[in-house]
Amino acid sequence: MLKPTIRPKIGLLPTGHKMYWGQYPGLKEMGTRMYNTLVTRLESFGDVISPGLADDFESASEAAELFKNNGIDILLIFPFGYTTGMMIVPVIKAVNVPIRLLNAHEDAVYEFKNAGTDIYLHHEGVCGIPEYSCALTAMGKKFKVVSGHFGEERFWKEIKSACMGAAAAAAYARCRFAVIGNTYTNMVDMPTDDHRIMRATGQLLCRPEVEEIEEAYKQVTQEQIEAMYAEFRQYYEVDDTVTDEHLTESAKIAVAFDEIIRKYKIDAFGYYWWGQKESTVELRAQSALAVSRLSAMGIPGVTEGDIKAAMAMKVLNMLGGGGMFMEFMSLDFNANVFLAGHDGPANVDLAVGKPLLEHLSVHHGKTGEGIGINFQMREGICTILNISQFGTDKPFKLIYTVGEIVPGDILKIGNPNCRVKIDKPFHIFFNEWCQQAPGHHSALGLGDFSGEIECFAEKMGFDCVCV
Repeated sequence: MLKPTIRPKIGLLPTGHKMYWGQYPGLKEMGTRMYNTLVTRLESFGDVISPGLADDFESASEAAELFKNNGIDILLIFPFGYTTGMMIVPVIKAVNVPIRLLNAHEDAVYEFKNAGTDIYLHHEGVCGIPEYSCALTAMGKKFKVVSGHFGEERFWKEIKSACMGAAAAAAYARCRFAVIGNTYTNMVDMPTDDHRIMRATGQLLCRPEVEEIEEAYKQVTQEQIEAMYAEFRQYYEVDDTVTDEHLTESAKIAVAFDEIIRKYKIDAFGYYWWGQKESTVELRAQSALAVSRLSAMGIPGVTEGDIKAAMAMKVLNMLGGGGMFMEFMSLDFNANVFLAGHDGPANVDLAVGKPLLEHLSVHHGKTGEGIGINFQMREGICTILNISQFGTDKPFKLIYTVGEIVPGDILKIGNPNCRVKIDKPFHIFFNEWCQQAPGHHSALGLGDFSGEIECFAEKMGFDCVCV
């Protein structure tokens, strides 16, 4: 199932100007009603942490303590009407999270010619937003202003995207990433600087030994094999080229991979080894089902040792896009479409219907033989995300684009692939994409995650480029 794996902790600070309450009875109640509507909508996708109205310095200071003690992922500031900038200073000093100023109202418009001062003040939140911007800039805080009315879905999507991106970053910063074996020989974009990983997560790359999988393989019980075999039989369509022996071997390898990945509490991984012994070669060559199963369970793994691609898949997985391992496979210049996919492990959550298992006697560019996974990919809007360590002083750079998976002819080579259409002419898009120094592997997720990725990068301290 494609759904987010994170739920944001949303700090919501409603602000007001205390001087008005005595002058205009009912004004505070109108703002509170609007605030309650906002809370209800936010609670549909996140946990709202709010101190209630901050309308003087003391209440703003109490709000700062609440947010500081509750580990919020993002701060939304919502003025009832005009308020002084000091209503937010204690809070923005206390927290270090993405900040969004909500220049918003329940009404798209109101009757100006018949409105009294109280109604005008109820709609005057826009007045204080520039002052808030000055306060944030003076405090060295980045922010964005989100404008709109409550009946506008674009407004809610923008808020939700920012909240989800911030929550994904909070979870990502605790992830453990791993490489088992090595990167594919001579692929210059695959090696990853452990110190960049450490800056992002506080950990080095976890590096289990290939022998650990071999030893776990030897310890697999018949009961475990039968359970995994039954799981595969239920989930996949099985081609006549796949024998019970093939499937039993894949089940045994899946149990071994599962053991090691869970032993080290790994959140995403790259793996590859050539192997000298036939048994070691086949442990990798027949691992597609094992790693695809983990990817569908939210632990993306990719062949050729490309941990950055797995890290990109993890981002899209947390946001609810699935995250498919891909590279640019072929071009259709007439339709301005490229084919995207990869051999080996696949995220079967992106499949239409049951994925098909076929036995492949050759894995192109690799040694060994084993089961291949193939399926038709879901159509619709998609996001392609690449994580690069090149051309940036930040820990990493996110490079992304939004396209669409469209119907049409694809390759029939035993591996899933799809047609992706980009709005820009391909010759322009691809030049701009390559100028950012992406790796040749990326992650593809179903849905437009532009806002989420931008806020994710903001919180992680990554560079971010949309092509």
